[in-house]
Amino acid sequence: MSLSFILVEPARAANVGAAARALKTMGFNELILVNSSAHQEDEARWVAHGAADILDNIRVVPSLASLREEFDLLIGSTARERGSAKVFLTPDELNGRLQQHEGGKVGLVFGREASGLSNEELNTCDLYTYVPLKNEYPSMNLAQAVMVYCYALSNLDARIGIQQTQAPDAQVQALKAKAEVLLEKLAVTQDDKLRAWLLDGVAQLQSRDCKMAHQLASDLLKHID
Repeated sequence: MSLSFILVEPARAANVGAAARALKTMGFNELILVNSSAHQEDEARWVAHGAADILDNIRVVPSLASLREEFDLLIGSTARERGSAKVFLTPDELNGRLQQHEGGKVGLVFGREASGLSNEELNTCDLYTYVPLKNEYPSMNLAQAVMVYCYALSNLDARIGIQQTQAPDAQVQALKAKAEVLLEKLAVTQDDKLRAWLLDGVAQLQSRDCKMAHQLASDLLKHID
């Protein structure tokens, strides 16, 4: 498994430099920016302090959607939404989830300093994670959030593969597509909470359950057709 950190439209060069330093410190090496050139400012290099190689190898892409096909799993970091059907994992829970990951490319996505990720960008992701805070204010800034996840996930290499029970990403993506077709045929595509609950739940399935869900969805589609 490879883990990349993705920053969507970061505005402050200092945050990019601090994020690069966090990656370097905890053993990660791929930082991707969406629609931003903040890493090219002098301040980013000053703050990075020893992580110039991370900055030099930053890749810039036009949108999060442009990365979708490249990554088997995209994880959106966001504030927890009360009443949402989404499943929000803490950093420790995310660590446990990724321990069961069967390889492939994983991207951890961070939103803008001021507004976070848009709803469209969140819908591009497969899983969601948040950092529980004792107080809602002052909240962590972008660089601090990146450091929290770098630390929380830094031991993945030593622990990955202990439990190989998570459904393969290709199987999960195929089931999500099949679920979308099923929802459309059942005319429930406008029920956003139900749709989100179903698709988020698919990303949590282990291999055996995913196979059974594939069979159930196929049987339902045959009867509906």
